[in-house]
Amino acid sequence: MPSNFLACLLLLNMALPVIGISCYGYNAYRNTPTVQHNKNFCMAIYDVANEEGTFSGVDRNPIKAEKLKWDFNLGKDCQMQKTRLREDEEWQVVYTCLCFSSMCNFPFSFQEFKNRNYTLAPVPSKIDSVW
Repeated sequence: MPSNFLACLLLLNMALPVIGISCYGYNAYRNTPTVQHNKNFCMAIYDVANEEGTFSGVDRNPIKAEKLKWDFNLGKDCQMQKTRLREDEEWQVVYTCLCFSSMCNFPFSFQEFKNRNYTLAPVPSKIDSVW
């Protein structure tokens, strides 16, 4: 009986890392890339005015994320959006990128992101597919 319980715990422990994916984490304030584990999807947000990117992993279902205004019908990994943090602030233009494979949100500089035709995809010519 104890050996069955131990075997179950071992299997569960091995299966948990497979459930989520790993993503890069980075922002200008920390200025140190990290790796975030067991996330549902990876995200990158490029601020056009400041030419800076923020990268993270997200624990929520992207369809149920209330602040995420994403058009899944476009079939692109990155979409230009207007956003503001507070009601009294001006609108900012950002590129929001979502991807669903491990370490897919590599922290490119804004210039490289622009040169890649505004995509995180490994092959920039495949802009019309969410990889």
